[in-house]
Amino acid sequence: MSLFQNKSDYFLKGEDQLDVFHLGPHGCDVMFSRYEADTAVNTAINAVNCKCLVVQGTLSLTIDQHRTHYQTGDWFEIPRHTEYDLHYNSDCSIIEFWFDPPR
Repeated sequence: MSLFQNKSDYFLKGEDQLDVFHLGPHGCDVMFSRYEADTAVNTAINAVNCKCLVVQGTLSLTIDQHRTHYQTGDWFEIPRHTEYDLHYNSDCSIIEFWFDPPR
């Protein structure tokens, strides 16, 4: 199942169709977050899957002792029950998709 539902399910057809997507009822919370430079999240574990889009700024994510750097336009994922460290290298704006665990 796709994260985004087909827009043709709710909007006009043909040339008048809008170029938008609707986040369907997938057990997902969407958050628009802002973090100041040098903010750190040390040794955290999420109870849910998290997929994030860096809208502005740079950050470093460490999972299993592997550090990856992300910048504006990059996506990153933190699987549930995974220990991680996160450091915001600059002021950052993030769109966070938090998915409920499967039942």
